[in-house]
Amino acid sequence: MTLDPKEPAKELGREARQQYLIQARQVIGEADLDYRTLYQRFAENDWAAIKLDEAVAAAALKAGIAPKESVYMLHQGPYVQYQVHVKQIPVFAMSQYARGTVVQASHQIQRRQQRSLARVRSPI
Repeated sequence: MTLDPKEPAKELGREARQQYLIQARQVIGEADLDYRTLYQRFAENDWAAIKLDEAVAAAALKAGIAPKESVYMLHQGPYVQYQVHVKQIPVFAMSQYARGTVVQASHQIQRRQQRSLARVRSPI
């Protein structure tokens, strides 16, 4: 059986999915990757899909994409889409996951920036 992603019903969802795909291509290093292939590769592997979401969230934030937009992007990632549409996990639970992932990525970026500043300021 082929695993196919459900198409977003609204334009906001289509835009968020496209942004997710752009960031995922960059993270994975495959410029020609399409969403269907990405979904088939990651949807059923929770660990890999979560790691991809973490990397996509960090890449999006580093690229200047707002946290709220990054959360929308994660809603369109393979992990959330599979959990909601195949495993029937409530959208609310997956929204909490997406928000938490973006917050975690934001904190990691801030900690790295603080460490970099501390190294620059401290004498050798």
